[in-house]
Amino acid sequence: MKHLFRAKKLAIVTALVMLAQAVAPLVAVAHPGNVAQKTITVPDGTEISVITTEEISSKTATEGDPLTFKVEEDVVIDGNVVIRQGALVKGTVADAKKSGRMGKAGTLNVRIESTMTVDNQKIKLRATKGREGDDKTGTTVALVVLFGPLGFLKKGKDAKIKEGTKIKAYIDEEKKVAPKQE
Repeated sequence: MKHLFRAKKLAIVTALVMLAQAVAPLVAVAHPGNVAQKTITVPDGTEISVITTEEISSKTATEGDPLTFKVEEDVVIDGNVVIRQGALVKGTVADAKKSGRMGKAGTLNVRIESTMTVDNQKIKLRATKGREGDDKTGTTVALVVLFGPLGFLKKGKDAKIKEGTKIKAYIDEEKKVAPKQE
C-alpha cells in the first residue's frame, strides 16, 4: 500500500514537472516584456526644442525658482520617438535682477535641466536663454541734462520671457532608451 502511494506521488510530481517544462515557453511568448527590447542611443548634443508654459519676469522671479517648460515636438532618433511632444521639462531661474533707477534694465536667465524619455528615464538637458529689458541708460543721461536731477528717477524695464517662447536645448548626456512600440 505504501509503495502504491509513493508510486502515485512520484507519477504526479513527474507529470507536474513535465507540464511546467511544456508551459514555460508559452508563458515567455505570452509576455513579450521578457524578450529583450530594442534600445536606441540618444547622443549627447541632440537638439530639442522646448517652450515656456508661462510668462517669466525679472520683476517677480528670484534665483533658484523652479520653472516648467514643455517639449515642443517629438524627438526622433532613427525613426523612433525617444522623447514625446508635450513632455514636461524642469528648469530653474539662474539669475534675475529687477530693473532699477537711472534706466537700469532688469536681467533674467533661465536654466533648462531635464525631461523624461518615452521609457520614463530622466535625461539631462543643457541650454540658457537670457533676456535683458530695454536699457534706458542713454535716455536717463539725456533726461538729466534736460530736466536736472529728476531725470535720475527714470526706471528701466523688467526683463520678460513670454509664454510660448521657444528655447533651443540640447541633450546633456548619452542615454539608451527603449522606444515604445506603436
